[in-house]
Amino acid sequence: MKRLCFVAALASPLLCMPLPCMSVAQAAELASCQSIRLGNIGWTDNEIQNAVFSALATSLGYSVQAHLYSEEVMYAGMKNGQLDVFLDDWTPSMDMITGPYEKSKEIDVFGPDLSGAKYTLVVPNYLYNQGLKSFDDIQKFGKQLDYKIYGIEPGNDGNEHILSMIKDNKFGLGNFQLVQSSEAGMLSEVSRKYPKKEAIVFLGWEPEPMNVEFNISYLPGGDAYFGPNEGEATIYINTRPGYTKECTNVGRLLSQFRLSIADENAMMYKVQVQHQSASDVATAWLKANPSWVETTLQGVTTTSGKPGAAAVQAALKAD
Repeated sequence: MKRLCFVAALASPLLCMPLPCMSVAQAAELASCQSIRLGNIGWTDNEIQNAVFSALATSLGYSVQAHLYSEEVMYAGMKNGQLDVFLDDWTPSMDMITGPYEKSKEIDVFGPDLSGAKYTLVVPNYLYNQGLKSFDDIQKFGKQLDYKIYGIEPGNDGNEHILSMIKDNKFGLGNFQLVQSSEAGMLSEVSRKYPKKEAIVFLGWEPEPMNVEFNISYLPGGDAYFGPNEGEATIYINTRPGYTKECTNVGRLLSQFRLSIADENAMMYKVQVQHQSASDVATAWLKANPSWVETTLQGVTTTSGKPGAAAVQAALKAD
């Protein structure tokens, strides 16, 4: 079970494991902690999270590298100490992957850093209005759907849930096929079918610009796979075991790093639809939200021990 962190005040969120108290001016961060290795699994929301976090961390003096891996490879790398941080653990959908690592204490789980998300199968509203209103209804529209469900990259937890349904003939989906590609590939297929009001069932989630571009409905009934309330999700931060004890300043930053659905939706839209770079979008958002920067960096310092918020604000002004 994920560990929830309770917050005494918005300005001072706490990690699930205790961190030592830190004054605004403190000793420099250990040299071994000054390079941060982020996990990246190719999702636009993860790209935005990484871009915002990287903009903060680099302004504090850290070297940040994001490494693109599948979920399985990424978690093996975190277990083996080859990656430090992953900001996008979707619960409950990813519990099938993260659970064994958490149980054996091969990763640490903190957060949440995003609440109120969604992740499950969705359909365009025109198909919902025709009667495809739940997981149980998918098989009734088999011919219209060409017996296909569209997913994202192979190895993704959502894809694995769909493959399990097909294998076990859950919801009568034994004759269906999962089309695996990528987030961009799946949405390209949605963009092709949507104007013609053709039938399609695909993985949907929020935050994601698809919620703005398309009129879609999240399907109920998949609680055993994606969780209740049409796939209501909470996003957590994962680190290699013991990382925040070793690198306490980064740990403080992680404990206070939290974005909203609205903020991520807006930034993702600029990246995915307007084709702006994630780093440019993140920098512009940080400049427009100085109070968020102050709150997130409370008690956080530069790698040399100087006040972090002032250093980041100065870097943003100079950019």
